[in-house]
Amino acid sequence: MSLRLISALTSRLRERLERFRLEHPQERRPLQISAWVALGLFTLIVATGAGVRLTGSGLGCSNWPNCSDQSLTPQNGHAYIEFGNRLITTPVTLAALACLIFAWLQPDRRRDYRTLSKWLLGLVAAQALLGAIAVWTDLNWTTVSGHYLLSMVSLTLCVILVWRLRQEAAGAADEGVADQRVSRAVRGLAISGAAVITLGTLVTASGPYAGGQGTGDVVQRLSVFGADSFPTMVMIHARLAAVFGVVAVAAWLYARARSITALTAPLTALCLLVAVAGVIGQLQYHVYDYPAALVWAHVVVAALLWNACTWLWLAARHGAAAPAAAPHDAFGRT
Repeated sequence: MSLRLISALTSRLRERLERFRLEHPQERRPLQISAWVALGLFTLIVATGAGVRLTGSGLGCSNWPNCSDQSLTPQNGHAYIEFGNRLITTPVTLAALACLIFAWLQPDRRRDYRTLSKWLLGLVAAQALLGAIAVWTDLNWTTVSGHYLLSMVSLTLCVILVWRLRQEAAGAADEGVADQRVSRAVRGLAISGAAVITLGTLVTASGPYAGGQGTGDVVQRLSVFGADSFPTMVMIHARLAAVFGVVAVAAWLYARARSITALTAPLTALCLLVAVAGVIGQLQYHVYDYPAALVWAHVVVAALLWNACTWLWLAARHGAAAPAAAPHDAFGRT
């Protein structure tokens, strides 16, 4: 197919879509629902992806996009688990696509909504490619960790989209943080939380659940500290997480004392999730010798904690909120 023909078809498609948009303008409600569904599904696929690794099913399907050299579909238990996680990509893709369609059909053509939705859909494709690379490289820890962190980027976009829509629906009643120093400090706390979660991926990269144990595959692990890599990474992660938790509680107490309403809810969610993650971490490493079920719970809570950190970053913006019609970039900055 020539480039001229592709250009003509693309132009005609744009004209028809533009005509449809003008004839069928959409309210915000479908976009709001799509954004919430996308957030839920992107969080769910993190949980199912962790389940694949923790059941040792990471190479249950040894090829991509086919499950194996002989078959597109799975043929055994571990293959069903791994292939099932791949299938969840379909509703995730549909949710991201729905966000883009409904954002594009908005009569006011909000650029930030469309930009976030485009990036979200693009990240689905990037995740599929990185997932394929993870399989092709036999679950090399760098690609698996990158796969998880790219999921966190997707969650960030989902939270931003949901937050922007909620702000608009509320009439931008949230006035933000008046004190710029407090705003910067709290945003620094959110960044440090993301850093602690990122470090947690290195803990799992050096730990016993490489993702290939169910199929008898030997998977390369992070070994920066040699034979002591796993306990050393656990120690570093646990101590930094403890410091982060103490600072988060201090920030919550400060926000409550100063009645900074914009920060109360996200800091409350953050502190509760840090507490849950801390309890799970203590149980899994010091009490129950790192069982897979608790590791899975820790990963899921970490994803929710990342969402809370993103929420906190957005809520900690400096100054009064702009009117709903004022321009914002895709990341909620004024």
